[in-house]
Amino acid sequence: MSSPPSSAVIGFSQTAENYAASMAPSLAVIAAEVVRRASLQPAERVLDLGTGTGTAAALALGEGRAVTGVDGAAGMLEMARRNLPGVTFVEADYGALPFGDASFDVATAAHSLHFAADPVAVLAEWRRVTVPGGRLSISVPGPWAATYLSAFEQIYRHYGVRRRARIPTRTALARWARAAGWRRVATDADPTTVIRLADADAFGRWMRTGSRSTATAGWSEERFLAFEAEMLAVAPRAGDGTLEIPFGSLFLTARR
Repeated sequence: MSSPPSSAVIGFSQTAENYAASMAPSLAVIAAEVVRRASLQPAERVLDLGTGTGTAAALALGEGRAVTGVDGAAGMLEMARRNLPGVTFVEADYGALPFGDASFDVATAAHSLHFAADPVAVLAEWRRVTVPGGRLSISVPGPWAATYLSAFEQIYRHYGVRRRARIPTRTALARWARAAGWRRVATDADPTTVIRLADADAFGRWMRTGSRSTATAGWSEERFLAFEAEMLAVAPRAGDGTLEIPFGSLFLTARR
């Protein structure tokens, strides 16, 4: 299977409100960089993959562009459709797209590829629906040392939490793209990007978002609250007390 696990899709669908309240504001900064690197031109057809609540899709609008966002999480798309009537949103598996060959000029994906079980196959599918000469601009979390998975690794191990997201190196990310047939591949990294959370309540919503919610499914409330408390105790904070959850960003651009 090349696509994200169904549990991750279900998790994000069920926790869309938490995602919008906790992660989306910080991810908007990353999405803006993905869109900037896409070098969008007027009247282009843009496909945003793993669009979530439509953050990158919204940034791609304008100058006569036709923007389509794809996500498997119905709950996320419900919010996206409500807030962005100018974008066409399609509920679909981003590893098996319901579009013909060469349907789009540009493909974007902000922090979604790392959920794919087979990222090379997914990147090949994204290439299939992009026109010859078309462009790809994506981001994924990374490098590993800059992510919260590294920061909280000991706590995850203590509680037996297994995460399936694939955090590549820049070299691995470029290798995936080339193996999928993309050319003129270029990568960059910004290990300073973080998820900013105002307080403990926002942290709790973040802990109950997406794959974090499914990773702890079946736990008692007591066990989950103890897990959350240990995570919160070691979470980095800015000088004003705002939580800064390490996330990191690897960027890739390429040509079809």
